[in-house]
Parts: sequence; C-alpha cells; structure tokens
Amino acid sequence: MKIPFIKAKNFTKGRGGKKVKLIVIHTMESGEQPNKAKQVAQWFAGKTAPDASAHYCIDDKYIVSAVDEKDTAWACAQGDTNRTSISIELAGKASQTKTQWNDKYSAAMLELTAKLVAELCIKYDIPVKKLTPNQVRTGSGIIGHVDVTLGYRIQGGHTDPGKNFPWKDFIAKVQSNYDLLGGK
Repeated sequence: MKIPFIKAKNFTKGRGGKKVKLIVIHTMESGEQPNKAKQVAQWFAGKTAPDASAHYCIDDKYIVSAVDEKDTAWACAQGDTNRTSISIELAGKASQTKTQWNDKYSAAMLELTAKLVAELCIKYDIPVKKLTPNQVRTGSGIIGHVDVTLGYRIQGGHTDPGKNFPWKDFIAKVQSNYDLLGGK
C-alpha cells in the first residue's frame, strides 16, 4: 500500500544498530475524527511539535507515516524500546469503552492497522503474538504502550491503548492478514 509521508520534527536517525523486534500500539488521545491521521502527523511535523513522534498515524480511512522505519521514533523512552520498535498511533483514547472500540470508526481503523502490522511482522520477522509486560525487554511481538510502562515499572506512565482495547480480536485480524500475505 502507498502511504503518504509527513516528516516528524523529532526523531533520531538510524536505530543505533538495534533490530526491530516490537510493534507498539498507542492512542493519539484525541477524538475519532475524519483525517485525524494526517492532522497528528502534521502536528508531529509542525513548529509546535511535541518531543514525540511515531512511525505511523492511523484513522478510519488513512495511514500516514511520520518517521521512516529505518529511523527511531520518539514514542516510548524506556530502555531500548524506541530503537527496537515501530510505533503506531491510533485515533482514539485509552479511556474508550469496549463499545467504542467496536464502533464503525474503530472497526475500520483496526482493519487498516491489522494489515499494516501483518506487513511489518513479515518484513521484520516479528511473531504475531501479544507480549506480556514481563516480555517487553527481551521478547519480540506486539505490545501496547501500557506494556512498556508496566514492563519497566514506570510510575504514572502511559496506559494506552487502554484496558478495553480488543487485543484478542486485533491479534486474530493481524494473523489472518499475515496468513493471506504468505507469512511463515
């Protein structure tokens, strides 16, 4: 798939010799709105950019890249997590309910995300599995930002994508796409 690129202001060139082994799911902490992926990518690129970035921003219709995969996004600063991960920002909030994660907007966004994550798992030889917080430091797989917080025991850290994120269904969608794409 052809993905537009809006270069983030803040990132680190390269990965410091580290191999990509994690895919980290984040939430933008904004409403589910049209063109939110482009808006957040433009925010990462703008004059008022935060000291943060992500490789991809996704809404219900679009995926926008903000940091090249060969470079390090400033998404979760614990340990080597930034250098060993691809970070994906989803429109929505960590506080979303199960119903909100299953609405039409989120369903479309999670379909787009599952396809991208499957492609990334194939490209970087990442297993299609959800890691526990205890596996974040040494494992390879798919995690939420909350897993970094818990795995590194960060007080008051990030909780996204939230306790109601549909991990089981999401991993199943990634696996289905992985199989369709011929993953091994």
